[in-house]
Amino acid sequence: MTTNTPEAASVTSDENSTEPVQRDLVEWLSAALDVWRTKIDELLVQADLASKDLSDELRSRASTAENAYLAARKRLSELPRDAGANLETMRAGMESLLTDLRHAYESAESVIRARSSE
Repeated sequence: MTTNTPEAASVTSDENSTEPVQRDLVEWLSAALDVWRTKIDELLVQADLASKDLSDELRSRASTAENAYLAARKRLSELPRDAGANLETMRAGMESLLTDLRHAYESAESVIRARSSE
């Protein structure tokens, strides 16, 4: 059974076996970004419903998360064209973008948590 995670994608010396691994990686990353898009949209709704002072700060941080999402989505759209590129390098780059996205999202979430505990 194949696992669709970046950890399961390994670089092999056979170019023909790289294509399915790359396709699995792209599919997994696309699904992960879809989840992040939903989370960011929920943050933006919370920002719209929040009080003015909270809304401004939350919207700013959610915008940072959205920019990280857009950068990751753009990079993902470029992956299939990089068929000859090293999968390990592509995976590392995408993992870095996903980490940035997670940090930006957590920063926005912390605003909500801080305000709700006041």
